[in-house]
Amino acid sequence: MSWWARTRLSTKIFLAFSSLILAVLVATLGLTQLVVSRSAESTLNRELLTTGQVFEDLLRERAARLKSSSVLLVNDFALKRVLATHFDRTTYDAETLASAAESYQQRAGVELVWITDDSGVLLTVSPGKLHGERSIAGFSPIREALQTEDAASTVAEVDGRLYQLVAVPVFAPDVIGFLVLGHVIDDALATRLKEETGSDISFLTETRVFASSLRARDRERALPAGARRAQVLRESTRTSTLLDAGNERFLSLAVPIGAQVTQPLYALVQGSYDEALAPLYALQLRIAGIGTAALIVALLIGMGLSGGIIGPVRTLVAGMQEVLKGNLRYRSKIEREDELGFLARSFNEMVGGLEEREHIKDTFGRFVSRDVAAAVLDGRVPLAGERREVSILFQDIRGFTALSEKLDPATLLRMLNQFFTEVVAAVESEGGVVKQFTGDGVMALFGAPESRPDHAERAVRAALSIVARLATLNVTLREQGLPALEIGVGVHVGEVVAGLIGPDERVEYGVVGEPVNLASRVESLTKEVRATILVSRDIAARLGPEFVLGRTDELPVKGRSQPVAVVEILSSRGTHFGEVAH
Repeated sequence: MSWWARTRLSTKIFLAFSSLILAVLVATLGLTQLVVSRSAESTLNRELLTTGQVFEDLLRERAARLKSSSVLLVNDFALKRVLATHFDRTTYDAETLASAAESYQQRAGVELVWITDDSGVLLTVSPGKLHGERSIAGFSPIREALQTEDAASTVAEVDGRLYQLVAVPVFAPDVIGFLVLGHVIDDALATRLKEETGSDISFLTETRVFASSLRARDRERALPAGARRAQVLRESTRTSTLLDAGNERFLSLAVPIGAQVTQPLYALVQGSYDEALAPLYALQLRIAGIGTAALIVALLIGMGLSGGIIGPVRTLVAGMQEVLKGNLRYRSKIEREDELGFLARSFNEMVGGLEEREHIKDTFGRFVSRDVAAAVLDGRVPLAGERREVSILFQDIRGFTALSEKLDPATLLRMLNQFFTEVVAAVESEGGVVKQFTGDGVMALFGAPESRPDHAERAVRAALSIVARLATLNVTLREQGLPALEIGVGVHVGEVVAGLIGPDERVEYGVVGEPVNLASRVESLTKEVRATILVSRDIAARLGPEFVLGRTDELPVKGRSQPVAVVEILSSRGTHFGEVAH
């Protein structure tokens, strides 16, 4: 594929763009499917609304028919005559009244007939037989008819079934009783509504289903129980919502019904969302076929595009991983004339620069601290210098002159290098910089060139670490037949001028100022007071509770008219270093 290697990246992008157009085409087909699906949902929603409207119209029609039949019956002279007999128990004929109720039930074509006296006490019922007197004066619609002496209607529960009831007063000429007619609302009515509208309908409350057009095996999944049903009824009141019943989805619309039941009554109209989408399945298959063909084309284009781009990119990534591992001699061997080839050449140039920089840093770091070398190379050391508050640590080996007279130069140098290795490790572990070696001692800075707000505590911890490491080193020295070393450490804090010092041909990073001299004087006082670590009072004031302080003295120092207050550092909490150097 040499032609592909010579092809410009713009051409590759054009091919990628072509595949993007194809993807947009597939997306357009998917959007078309979405629009059609929404259209089907809208159609189903309209059918549900129509079913709800048909049910409401049916209720009004049945109520009007019941009222019309009731009015005709209460004007029947025979009803008035037999009903009036209840005022005189000697002439009251209960059997004749019950027979009349059965006759009225057949004539009106209703499922329930009640006849009460003028106070709402039941005199007879049909179907069934009345056992004893029972007042229904508080039962709607009798309650409303008693109050208004006019016809009243409602939907109510009677013996566990749902009825649409109408109560009409019987006048002769005053009210002598009430006639109540009722149509049952049952599965047959729900089924009839489904046949007329095509949508299932259920009459229910949050805890009970009174009637439904759904088959018994479908009710459990289409009509969830408990809190889930209550949620469906609340969310779908006058607005359709989608109910996921597991293997089938239903679009549901709840129509509130004014009824005399213990909980709000609803007519829940439902249609199968999946059945409504059934005609779209063929369209979905066609869209899937077009999408699959487009995907195959896109994959073929993508394979060619990725082969020309991902391969070189992976090579460069592997090269970057080699560089991250420290292999700065790695060079990419990608030979191309396009933008990826330019990227490979730039990568090689970058790695070469890093290799040269690392070589300079390694060389530089052999003569100065690595932190100082990094700061200088990164340009973080101002050429004009800067004022900084730093903590300065001086360390000195006691009796070094006598020691150097006893040992041959090679042994002495080996012992010093072992000691300074531990000193440098202790200083750098606390973020400090070894500024210089003073023959048998070191000068270290904390807070420069890297600014550290807790430089005083870092300096004291480094001093304690030097003493601790010396204790371990002395054991090794004794095993080698060499004398143990004793040291003194002094620490002071103050503002100095920090920067590059020296002519252009030879410069070094350093600090100048009175605090440097005073730190050296504090270290020299350790010999006079026989202490291992002394710090100035300014340092002691900045230490936290983790440090154990010893005696405090004010001692004269060379070059100062006033004595210097110094504090002995014994240890940090949990570790005691006071005597390790003795």
